[in-house]
Amino acid sequence: MTKVQALKEASLTTPESLSKAPLPALQTIFGDEKLAKQVLSTAKRAFKKRTSSSTTEASHSPKKAKTNPLIPGQELSPAELEASLALPTVDPVNDDDIEAEINKTVLYTNRAPLVVAFVVQLTKYTMPTQPLSSRLSLAQAVMSMGAQSKARNLGIQSGKTAEEAGWGEGQPSVRIMSRKIPVMRRWGYSWRESGQEPSGQDTIKREEGEQHIPPTAEARSACSGAKNDIQSQETIKGDPSTPPAEAPNAQINQHPTESDYDPPLWALNLESLAKTSSYSTTPTSKSAPSNNLPIHDPHSARNYLLKSFATSTSSSPPPPPLAPAKISKSAALVKEKDEKENNLARLFYALNLVFASWIDVIGPEELDRRAFGWYSRVRPSVEAGREGWGGKGDVRLAEILKLRR
Repeated sequence: MTKVQALKEASLTTPESLSKAPLPALQTIFGDEKLAKQVLSTAKRAFKKRTSSSTTEASHSPKKAKTNPLIPGQELSPAELEASLALPTVDPVNDDDIEAEINKTVLYTNRAPLVVAFVVQLTKYTMPTQPLSSRLSLAQAVMSMGAQSKARNLGIQSGKTAEEAGWGEGQPSVRIMSRKIPVMRRWGYSWRESGQEPSGQDTIKREEGEQHIPPTAEARSACSGAKNDIQSQETIKGDPSTPPAEAPNAQINQHPTESDYDPPLWALNLESLAKTSSYSTTPTSKSAPSNNLPIHDPHSARNYLLKSFATSTSSSPPPPPLAPAKISKSAALVKEKDEKENNLARLFYALNLVFASWIDVIGPEELDRRAFGWYSRVRPSVEAGREGWGGKGDVRLAEILKLRR
């Protein structure tokens, strides 16, 4: 007991304090050097064990979930969302050099990602006020709805598509490459920083300066009107006094901005809506409250584009190496990834040249009308019927460049 009291008076009451105590102090309390060393050694082992246990628990703590930019309340500003969707571009020193390179480029892909690429670049000209997130979402919808219709026509999928069954009726819509796309308006979504000028995705730069290109008539229809007039989006069959539900990432703006009058859009995912909705299945009510409406995720569209355009080897296969080249699997994957992204950048460059050459001559509505025919001329050739479903083939960028005016 005398030792306990002495330890309390010296403030040596825990394994940590004992492990850090000087040996002479312990020797004074216990009166024996050997016993003092034993106490000090035991205290150090106990403190080390406790510290190690705490560290292990911390290492097994759940990791912080990544933020989903499409979920309301997540910490990601509109500007950051748009930046996260950036696509590869070509930055040529000489336009003639890059065009010569593009003329020799032959891609190996299937038809679906080519549709997405076409729409992403087409809407840059026909719907110039739409941010990249909206263009990617719309492009994914055009591809998805086309694939669903094709699958049904080939007998791969039975029953009606969600579009044919009437899901999404009453929603505003836009027409892109001859296909009607139901959309949701993103009121108050301001992705530009304060005072920032419109970027190249919103205006098309020319020698005379920057000229704003008007959107198509159907796009204007989908984007026009006051908030209180779009009951089909905010309340389907509910009380008209119900406050409107904001689309993901929408930010309430006290002062009207350009996006309030010509708002960005999300493309609705009708197939997902049909599969997950628990609402009435009568055609007149095949919609859900707008805060539950599934959309086509722009990140999915972007990732799909980045991995879909390999280099064809059918036209000019590379010569066999003189000796087996030793390359690690990880290095090979990085090389393949870079090659596909470079190919996508070249494809975008070629499409931009085509659309820019026509927009001032025929306008956005006619450009949109002609785009599907152009796509049909350059898409990869595959077998007819079911055998060609998902099939891949060559896409020659030289053929795309021939579409220029």
